[in-house]
Amino acid sequence: MEIICMASSSAGNAYVIKNTKTTLLVECGLTFPTLRMRLLKNGIQRTDISAVVITHKHGDHARCASELSEATMIVASKETLDASGVQKNRWPLRSWESVIYETIKITAFELDHDCDGTFGYIFQDQESNQSILFINDTQYVKWNFKKYQFTYIMIECNHNTDMIINKTVTVRRVAKSHMSLEATKKTLATMDLTKTRAIYLMHLSDGSSDQERMINEIRKQTGRPTYACLKDGGTT
Repeated sequence: MEIICMASSSAGNAYVIKNTKTTLLVECGLTFPTLRMRLLKNGIQRTDISAVVITHKHGDHARCASELSEATMIVASKETLDASGVQKNRWPLRSWESVIYETIKITAFELDHDCDGTFGYIFQDQESNQSILFINDTQYVKWNFKKYQFTYIMIECNHNTDMIINKTVTVRRVAKSHMSLEATKKTLATMDLTKTRAIYLMHLSDGSSDQERMINEIRKQTGRPTYACLKDGGTT
């Protein structure tokens, strides 16, 4: 499976997960023209997208969901679909419900963010048996994933706790609904990483994260290649 980061921050999130037959857009938190431009930059036509998968209703994750739904299936919780104005081509999932879309199985699971219907996802390639764990905006992860062996892990690592101490009340409040480096490390420590090829850190805060420190600490703890998804696309 191939992972492409097109945007990753509170300003907008968009990622592509694909195999030889199926291309999924995960998050669509950019304007439609910007998203289309980023897709083309990565050699992907708008019509190549098999389905769009969204974690929750916030604009930096679902900004152009309604426009995309005119021609593409949108997969998310009912709450997210309703709040994002998706009227057609909608596929609502419940927590721990799965759907096989072409050649990729999509399994949703509930996360604890500051809005209802926030999901994380497991993507499983039905041909190669590779799998990706995708966890974006959440305070923490309450599920035990030890029985799984993910090929790739895409996980939020929003801020360093010691960097928000002197920030404004608003910044500190927002940080509480996102995973800190410490929370990310704690979550990864519960997993079997034997078959994990790489870890991708997502949604790093512009002013409250130390990218180099995050990468180094996760790499040291897990022993796995670790990359940061960048604000304007690409990875370190």
